[in-house]
Amino acid sequence: MKRNKLSFEEIERARERILQEYDHYIVRFMKSRKLRNDFEDRYLSAMKSRMDMSLFLHAELTTVRELQRREEERIGKEHNRAADIAGKKKQKKTGSFADRIIAENREKIKKYPDKKVHPEASFEIRKLFGAMSEFEHKSWPDIERCMRKIAPSVFSGPRVILERRIFDLWSDTKEGVSPRLAAYVSLFSRFPRNVRDIEREEQRFIVDSGFLLNDLYREIGLIRTNDILRVDERNFLEKMYEYVHTVIDDFRLNDFKSQ
Repeated sequence: MKRNKLSFEEIERARERILQEYDHYIVRFMKSRKLRNDFEDRYLSAMKSRMDMSLFLHAELTTVRELQRREEERIGKEHNRAADIAGKKKQKKTGSFADRIIAENREKIKKYPDKKVHPEASFEIRKLFGAMSEFEHKSWPDIERCMRKIAPSVFSGPRVILERRIFDLWSDTKEGVSPRLAAYVSLFSRFPRNVRDIEREEQRFIVDSGFLLNDLYREIGLIRTNDILRVDERNFLEKMYEYVHTVIDDFRLNDFKSQ
């Protein structure tokens, strides 16, 4: 049977999904970004050679997920060995230290809006989405207007980098959550519930938000003093520049940088 060719949009969506899987793998397991760059090189070679992209992308997605599975299996074995060796006293002290760190982090983000995502959604997810959905609703339209003055076309400048990702991650749709978090919420209603999938989707949302926040911080920094803008617009962008930096610090997202 003849295989239907993927459209360009389908290929791009699959490529972005694989890149997200590599970002998750690199951040969670502290691996080199060379793995992500190698995939990009293979992707370009496949496109140039007119390879069957459905087969190529399926193989690449299978590969990165297998890498994640092996790391999770390895960490699970190491964790079990450590738990067997460690005594109860040491476990108690470690737990106390971890509890203090968690409490300190929760205190830093407590000031942000607590957005209803799901009754069992994590505190960090609720606060991060609360902060950024409010930002997307109240501040992004004015930032986007400033960017439009500098780069009128949506296909050039920072808007092409930011707009679709902001909608996907932080836009408050009629379902009450962003398109990305809708997938996360749906996992709670599955039976049997897969806790690992829920944790993985939480991590993916946090990592992608981290990359987006750092990209946003960089782009606002580049335009905030542009002479095309009025004084009040430059002052507004300066405040947004500081706000985005504060969110990055409070949620410990400083390391998620594209460049």
